[in-house]
Formats: sequence, C-alpha cells, structure tokens
Amino acid sequence: MDNDAFGLILQQKPARVLLAVSREGGTYASVISREIESTFSHTTNILGKLEEQGIVMFETDGSDNRVKRVELTQKGEATAALVEELSAVLDGKKTGKKGTAGKKTKKAASRKHALDFGEKLEMIKARIELISGEELEGKESISQEDYVRIGRRLGPYRRELRKIMGSGGKGDVKKARGLDGEIEKVFGERERLRG
Repeated sequence: MDNDAFGLILQQKPARVLLAVSREGGTYASVISREIESTFSHTTNILGKLEEQGIVMFETDGSDNRVKRVELTQKGEATAALVEELSAVLDGKKTGKKGTAGKKTKKAASRKHALDFGEKLEMIKARIELISGEELEGKESISQEDYVRIGRRLGPYRRELRKIMGSGGKGDVKKARGLDGEIEKVFGERERLRG
C-alpha cells in the first residue's frame, strides 16, 4: 500500500477535491476551489499532490498553455468510486448489502445529480450578478485590463453551463441556456463600455 496516497485521500480537502473532479468529469482548479470553498493556491497544491500519486492529470485547454483542465486518471476514477462508496457508508446511505439497495442508491444518485445541477445553477446565477455588478455597474467605460478580467472571471462559469447543457435534464438545460444568455448580455455590455 502506498501510505502517502492513502494518507492524502483520507484527508477532508483532498477527498473533496477528488470527488469534485469526479463529478465535473474534467474541470479547472478555479472551479474546484469555489466548489470546495478553498483558496486557489491550496487547491492547486492538493491537485499537485494528487498528480504526484497518479490520481489526476493536467491537460492544456486549447491554444492557451496556461489554462489546464484537471481530469482523473484510471487510478483516480477507481479511487473516487471507492471514496464515494465510503462516504455513502459513513453517511448511513449504504450498508453493503445487495438487492434493492443498489436501485435505491441509483435513484438517490440521480436525484442528487439533479440537485447538484440546481445548486450549481443557482451559484452561477449569483456569481454572474455579482461579477456584473462589481465590474460594470455605474461605469461609463472600462479599460482593456477590466475587459480581460471580466472574461477571465466569467469564462469558467460559461464552461460549466456548457457542460450542464450537454448532460443535464430538460429543466437544467433551459436554465443553463438562460444563464448563458445572461453572460452574453454581460459580454455585450463589456464590449459597449470598452475604452
């Protein structure tokens, strides 16, 4: 047994990072740090340790070599599945018995997935409103630096919305499209105010 990996995964924040990457199916450190309510530097430190253990890997996103997506390796997928199962057992949601429990767990997981999307959409809506207010409200013009910063702040949320549009239920997809439209409005206002 690799005691370093075992000890790492049994800590709260690394386990939450692992599960966040698993849920997102490949995401960004900034998204994970918001989801687990941790600082960006602490999150990237944890991701670095998980990468050393062969649990996650980083891939550059498009032509910008600075932006890297985090994805689980095969070892990471197996580890995440075990951590989810352990969490379910500890929460009393799973007893390890076979039979109808598997069906109930799948239904519960489906409901939880829908709730996760709902919570995520509410969080994204609040962030769009916050960023729009902080960056654009009451301004007659913005600098090039402001223009770029707004794009960087909203970009991860737009990517999350696109993921939801690709895998969510009808209601979630509709809400995600609406929020994507809100980001588009902010981008339009950003363009109008650009100095």
